[in-house]
Amino acid sequence: MTAKKSSGSKTKVENSEKSLEAAKVSDAEPTILDKNPIRSMMFKDVLLQEIVDGLKAEQVPKEDMEEVLFLTVTNAVLEQVGMNLSEELLLVFQENLDDYLAISMINREHNIDILSLFRDQFLEAQGDSFDDERALMEALTAFEDEWWGTPKDFLGGSSPNDLMDQAKDQLAGDSDEEEHEHEHEHECECEDCGDSHYWAARSYAIRDMWLETIIESVTKESMPTPQRRERLFISLTNALLDLVVNVMPDFMTEDLFVGLDQALAMALVDKESKVELMQIFQDALAKFEEEWWGTELKELGGKSPDEAVESMARKYGL
Repeated sequence: MTAKKSSGSKTKVENSEKSLEAAKVSDAEPTILDKNPIRSMMFKDVLLQEIVDGLKAEQVPKEDMEEVLFLTVTNAVLEQVGMNLSEELLLVFQENLDDYLAISMINREHNIDILSLFRDQFLEAQGDSFDDERALMEALTAFEDEWWGTPKDFLGGSSPNDLMDQAKDQLAGDSDEEEHEHEHEHECECEDCGDSHYWAARSYAIRDMWLETIIESVTKESMPTPQRRERLFISLTNALLDLVVNVMPDFMTEDLFVGLDQALAMALVDKESKVELMQIFQDALAKFEEEWWGTELKELGGKSPDEAVESMARKYGL
């Protein structure tokens, strides 16, 4: 697969650089990760009870509740993340998320770690000593172009690029089929149907990756059902937020989480005070706008903006 041209999109070279750095041992975690457990609690306080009540109202069978909760939470968290990105950056995020999910699907199907294999074979062929960063990037890019397009025995004779394309086609095509199979799933109320389908399809892919592991982790301790669901919600949300950090270009990450933190805090204020701050703001803004245009201003010789504009229009015969 060729390196992507989108500004900010992570190429396999950049992912491979991270893999190489990991091989050299790095103890430092991005500081943005440190607040994800707190954000998970905020998400829980905003969404969990509403989601559980909705699933109960839809009469989801008890044996399906944890899986449906998993899917609904994943869809809701990813959608909230997407809402805090501009259209351009949203496309970059979705592109990177699809790369991550496609690689995970290949790894699961073939029981491999494809990025580790790439790293190991690169080190075997090129070594780990380079004059500078530019020399490393040039070597990585040249090796990547050939490696990802070459058939591999451990992939049944397919090239990594071919399997990436197949996995992405599966992600793009799964949404409608999965939604029909799971009619009891909590429905997203997003106005953009395309976005709704996108997040739903990726939720199913993440379910296949994580559901069994997270459920196993949650069930290690005996606890009442409400606490179990809360633990599932928090564990899943924290993992999703970590995933967001890992797939996003560094320059996007801080701005995204500033917006996400503000959105979560506002949602909690709305819930606690039983208000809608944005609606109050919009109403106040509309009132101010209406009053301002009708207010006499000394800068306009005692006329209001409306009067000044109308006078100017008449002057030119409009």
